[in-house]
Amino acid sequence: MKTPFLVLAVLLVGVALARADAARLDLSGIERVEITGDAAVVRLTARPGETPQARLVERRAGWFAHWYSSWFYNDCRTASRMWVEGAVLHVEAHTPSILESSDCVVELTASLPPEVSVRIDLAAVEAQLDGRFAALDTQTRAGDLGVTGAVERIDLRGTALRARLDLSGAAPRGVNLAVGSLDAEITLPMHASVGWRVDAKAALVDTARPNDRDGATQILVSADFLRLAIR
Repeated sequence: MKTPFLVLAVLLVGVALARADAARLDLSGIERVEITGDAAVVRLTARPGETPQARLVERRAGWFAHWYSSWFYNDCRTASRMWVEGAVLHVEAHTPSILESSDCVVELTASLPPEVSVRIDLAAVEAQLDGRFAALDTQTRAGDLGVTGAVERIDLRGTALRARLDLSGAAPRGVNLAVGSLDAEITLPMHASVGWRVDAKAALVDTARPNDRDGATQILVSADFLRLAIR
């Protein structure tokens, strides 16, 4: 009977060591973040003066979460991992298999150097970015995305997406949205010149801004069904 418990102890120690290594990642020279995999909650900040660090965890969420005992071995551990290669922080998010609990959530929280580029390629994502980023490139089947701060270029693609982009701090050069069903609100600096072009089967565009085809910020939108507000 001791052998199964010994194997379990070795596995738990291995997981703990891997988590400790991830916690000690040096992110001071990071220029790009690449997030791939199944589904995740992503919280990223990029502000001057913050210590670069990242934390990748799996946790239970939802109504049934409080019914699980901490004594259970099935505590949402997955094969999710992160590592640094050159100036790139790689994150792989893997949700539990269909035989495991469906209320486990993979969550990435990171403080990054300003002006990093972020690429998110996840089947489903809930993301919030706060600070100054060089670029944001997202590909997803289903997403809920919020940005507060400044991003020089934004490219969002997917099947269904809700986006709240508060870019009132600094106007981006370009925002490209190619989504099947899109609900988006884009807030720009008051005096920013902006032009937009929309290609959609059904669209509602709400804005009081003049459409300046030579504006410093250009918004290109392609969608089947679209609600777009430009503030």
